[in-house]
Amino acid sequence: MTSPQEKTILSHVGGSEGSVLPITGHKLNGNNFPQWSQSVMMYVCGKGKDDYLTGEITAPAKEDPKFKTWKAENMMVMSWFVNSMTTEVGENFMFYATTKEMWDAARETYSDNENTSELIEIKGILHDLRQGEMSVTQYFNILTCHWQQLDMFKTSVWDTPGDAEKYRKIVEKERI
Repeated sequence: MTSPQEKTILSHVGGSEGSVLPITGHKLNGNNFPQWSQSVMMYVCGKGKDDYLTGEITAPAKEDPKFKTWKAENMMVMSWFVNSMTTEVGENFMFYATTKEMWDAARETYSDNENTSELIEIKGILHDLRQGEMSVTQYFNILTCHWQQLDMFKTSVWDTPGDAEKYRKIVEKERI
C-alpha cells in the first residue's frame, strides 16, 4: 500500500508504484554531455525541481520539519540523474549527497566546451553535408542539429549589444 507521502512523490515523478519511466532518451555515456544535460534540464525544470540543480534549495537542519521533504525530493532528482546515465557512468555518481554536487561533478567531468576536436568534427560534417536523397525537412533538421551543437561551443562576452548583433549576422551568413 502506498502512503500519502509516497503518492505525493510519485505524482511529482509522473509514475506509479513500481514503474520506472526514463526522463530522457539521451543517456549520459561520457560523449554526449551537451544533449544529455539539456534534456535533463528540460525535464527537471518541467517538474519544478531545478532549484536542486542550482543549489538555490539547500538542506534545512535535520531538526527542521522541512528536512524530510527536502531529502525525499533531493534523492528523487538524484535518482533521475543516475537513471539517465549508462550503468558505467552512473556508478560514479551514486555517493553524492546532493543533486547540486552531482550536477556539478557531471559538468566538470563530461562538459568540454573547448573541445577543439569535436568542434572541428562538427564543422567537417557540415562542410561535407549534402541534401542528396533526403527531403528538405530531413536535411534542414540535420543542419539545425549540428548548428545547435556548434552554438554550445560559443561562450562570447560582448562589449555592446551591437557586437552581439553583428556576430549573429556573421553566423547567419556563414550558415546560408
